[in-house]
Amino acid sequence: MSAREQRLADLLDLLQAEPGRWSAGRLHRRRRAAGGPVQRGTARRDLAELARRGHLVERGPADGRWYEPKSEEVSQ
Repeated sequence: MSAREQRLADLLDLLQAEPGRWSAGRLHRRRRAAGGPVQRGTARRDLAELARRGHLVERGPADGRWYEPKSEEVSQ
């Protein structure tokens, strides 16, 4: 498994353990505190990739985007 695929798998585990709204900023702060990838762009791309793969749903405007697990029902 590539480093990127492992990072995405770890992210899915995190999202299952801590459901709710996940923004690039929240993920970035979490990873920085844990000593993981510290680029905010990496967090943004990882969340967008999981949404593209069908694991997450994108919500909010482009400048305030957040992601939620696809199975979670949230009213807008």
